[in-house]
Amino acid sequence: MLCKISEVGFKIKINTTLFLFMNLFPIFCQGQVVEGFKQQHDKIEINLSNGILSIYPLTESVVRIKFYKDAGEQVPELIFNSEATSPEFQVSETHNNLRIEVKNMIVEMDKQSGKLSFADKSGKIFLSEKAGSRKLVPDSVMGEPCFLAEQSFESPNDEFILGLGQFQDGHYNLKGVSRRLTQVNSQISLPFIYSSKGYGLLWHQYGLTDFNPADNFVALEKQDSSAGKNKMAEVTTTTGTQKVSQDQSLYFGTFKVPVDGEYSIFLDLGDMDNRQYVVIDGEPCIDMSNFWLPPTACALVDLEAGEHQVQLVCKSSNTPKVSWKLTDDFTTFRSPNAKLLDYVVFYGPSTDNVIAAYRNLSGNVPMLPGHMASGNAVNVTRRERIWWKPSGNFGEEISRWM
Repeated sequence: MLCKISEVGFKIKINTTLFLFMNLFPIFCQGQVVEGFKQQHDKIEINLSNGILSIYPLTESVVRIKFYKDAGEQVPELIFNSEATSPEFQVSETHNNLRIEVKNMIVEMDKQSGKLSFADKSGKIFLSEKAGSRKLVPDSVMGEPCFLAEQSFESPNDEFILGLGQFQDGHYNLKGVSRRLTQVNSQISLPFIYSSKGYGLLWHQYGLTDFNPADNFVALEKQDSSAGKNKMAEVTTTTGTQKVSQDQSLYFGTFKVPVDGEYSIFLDLGDMDNRQYVVIDGEPCIDMSNFWLPPTACALVDLEAGEHQVQLVCKSSNTPKVSWKLTDDFTTFRSPNAKLLDYVVFYGPSTDNVIAAYRNLSGNVPMLPGHMASGNAVNVTRRERIWWKPSGNFGEEISRWM
């Protein structure tokens, strides 16, 4: 009899647990659940319990995604200034999904998770958001209200990611690489990537953006504030190797990683420098010297689980930070000073088609004359080289001259 009572009590406990789980689960997921939508002539507007997500078909192969808290928030349109007409698109709905189709692309939203997937016209998915990664968190910068906007995308192991502009860190395939997109001398940042899967993605933010941010910081201890003071060091410049005076400081730190794997090591000096030098367990992973180094750099390093030693050399005036991240099969964009979350997906699948679509939407750039600002930089004929001969790329022109 006692056994039967215990069995009944156990079943009641299990049933109660299941009941609570089934009833509370929708509450936990409420922030991503679709509450309703309406179709307009140029977009579909989807109401989520934590904001509004709009999908704008821009061409037959391009769609724009906006997620915002306040529908009245206006951001100046500085990129897409063409008069392109919105293409025809169809909207359909099932119990689980919401589907938007243009001629060459299908966008599908999971109505329970809010996750977006992008497929070609045959239905083959080429890009998907990471479920639950859409973030628009209220914040402030220098007392001004804003949002932290962040979105992650699934990135298969065999994907190659190219783009983001012109950097000195030597990375070609950007999968797993951490970067801070800032504009400084010798570095050009463009929040645009092209994937070997045949798509391009523009992270449409006008402010600072972190790509695959590394959020695990190493506690650094400054060992000698005068090490190398007035020391003469050789640095590579545009006119060859030169000896320059450097006031350098040495930093030490330790960090512990949970598993064996590939890690993104991110260096932030806080300002431009002429020396970037990071050593992990006695092996240099970042080692660059020249007159114009940007504040940040990244290296991909294979590490075993456990504790590791890091050393860093930089100018005494720098305020260095080192952080790390285990690389994974996701691509993440984060902007700490945003008004809304905004990105644009271009489907090629060829690179030419992606670039053509971007140029058509942003407007064709007029061919500029060559570099006009360096009157004494090199001995060139003003009339023949500077004033009238067109140049397609300033960086390329400068490298030719030097």
